[in-house]
Amino acid sequence: MSLTITSRKSNDVEILILAGRLTLGDGTGALRQAARQILDRNADILIDLSGVHYIDSAGLGELVSAYASAASRGRHVKLLRPLKRVDSLLHITKMYSTFEIFEDEAAAIASFKPAVSEGNR
Repeated sequence: MSLTITSRKSNDVEILILAGRLTLGDGTGALRQAARQILDRNADILIDLSGVHYIDSAGLGELVSAYASAASRGRHVKLLRPLKRVDSLLHITKMYSTFEIFEDEAAAIASFKPAVSEGNR
């Protein structure tokens, strides 16, 4: 099964919903293009991995590339609901130290909002 990507917006965050396999080729290319378009609109990205059953090294590389591209523009990429197999891979590859990973969409969306500092109240 190849990768399909759908998207929707919640506040200033664009949610990419991935389903299938995030692997070298069409999957990584589609994610790269989708992330680039969102970053061109100056939005943050939440990648929903609940439909991704397999990620290879190229897929991991593309997630990291999206993260780095976002960071260079002052934006963020966060991950949502990875399945057990993908979650294990994220732990093994120490991606948990790079990405913020959430199980709850509302909490993930809220995490993009800048904290109100004491001086701004």
